[in-house]
Amino acid sequence: MRSRLPSLLTSLILASASGSAFAGPALDDDKAASPPVDPTEPASAPAEQPVEYGVGLRIRGVFLPKAEVELFVERAGDNGSKTLGLGIELTRRRGNVELQLGIEFERFKPGEGVWIESGKDVAVGGPDNPADYVLPADLQENPLGWVTFEFTFLNHAPITKNLSVRYGGGAGLGIVLGDLEHFNMICAPGVGTNSNPDPGCAPMDPRFGNGLGTFEEGTETRVKYNLPPVFPVVNAIIGLQFKPIEKMTINVEGGIRTFLFFGMSSSYFF
Repeated sequence: MRSRLPSLLTSLILASASGSAFAGPALDDDKAASPPVDPTEPASAPAEQPVEYGVGLRIRGVFLPKAEVELFVERAGDNGSKTLGLGIELTRRRGNVELQLGIEFERFKPGEGVWIESGKDVAVGGPDNPADYVLPADLQENPLGWVTFEFTFLNHAPITKNLSVRYGGGAGLGIVLGDLEHFNMICAPGVGTNSNPDPGCAPMDPRFGNGLGTFEEGTETRVKYNLPPVFPVVNAIIGLQFKPIEKMTINVEGGIRTFLFFGMSSSYFF
């Protein structure tokens, strides 16, 4: 029994040594299989966000305040101009950035009543100080309107997962439709002023206030303004975008689209 114990111990020692010998190269192989990381190498880029295409509808209230018009004329008609715009939107979206083509139609209702050119004084009256009497919208034979086509770049700053601040700008063209008709009037002298030209410049007709002005042509003659067939559109937009679901957006926005506007739109993306 004693003679076999040294042999057994010798065998265990040799087995341990052999295991260590094999383990050492194996660990060395693992180290060789994992090359060191170079801190100067850039991190791998995140996956590129997919491009989505959407189609939507918009509704907007469009305003041209009287005070803004009177930057260019001595006096504008009552109440300025306001109308309702309806349109469609075609949108290309990647991440938080949208490129949008908008097509919109609006029928204008310019301020009716007496308009006075800069430099004229209706208190003096006579043919040297005429006025224009713009007909009410319901009496215009071919009411004024336009169809617009504009491209707008929009960015979105997320507030939450489903709510973002929406802002951007763009440009386009508007095709003018219809006409804007008026009467050329000779005002009764001393009856009115530039700030209050009624009734001195209004036609002698109950439909138009039954004023004291006379028609420049001697009879009631409708005159059409010589409007350009195409008008520039300039956009500056700010608002909020809400995503009730991943593929749908609802926007509340306002700003300038040549004229002031405030409205809503909604799109669905594919």
